[in-house]
Amino acid sequence: MRTQIGMIFQNYNLIEPLTALENVLHGRLAAKSTIAGMFSLYTKAEKQEAFDLLNEVGLAEFAYKRCRDLSGGQKQRVGIARALMQHPKMILCDEPIASLDPRSTTMVMDILQRLAKKKHLIVLINLHQVDIAKTYADHVVGINSGRLVFDGKPDQLDAMTVNEIYRSVAVQEA
Repeated sequence: MRTQIGMIFQNYNLIEPLTALENVLHGRLAAKSTIAGMFSLYTKAEKQEAFDLLNEVGLAEFAYKRCRDLSGGQKQRVGIARALMQHPKMILCDEPIASLDPRSTTMVMDILQRLAKKKHLIVLINLHQVDIAKTYADHVVGINSGRLVFDGKPDQLDAMTVNEIYRSVAVQEA
């Protein structure tokens, strides 16, 4: 079941000395034998698919660049491509935009939204940015101390509910 769930991490979890293409190919490791995985034995079709995924996230020209030389937004897009390389039915995202600038945030969220629709994926995202959740989500769940506070459509999320979720001053955007 774990092979059907892709993961996108807040801190990218890339192998920094490897290229973007090599990191994306690592998304196939669960489908490879131990020997094939140890020696990075990927088929021509897998290599082409990895390159195509990098193209889909706007990074084809960075395919052979080492991940340590990429920006945060570029690293996150490599992480998205790596997750898609697993052929998942669902993608879990742990604060995928927490350390990104506003431009990269928009780019990453646009890509996740587009690919979820195109590839018919369930994408579950853990976020603290209410305005982003209201812009991109089809459904929002708000939890405080393990207690369900909100479960509904983004346009139903009001300032009072946001305040209850965060137990703080209401967010202006809500």
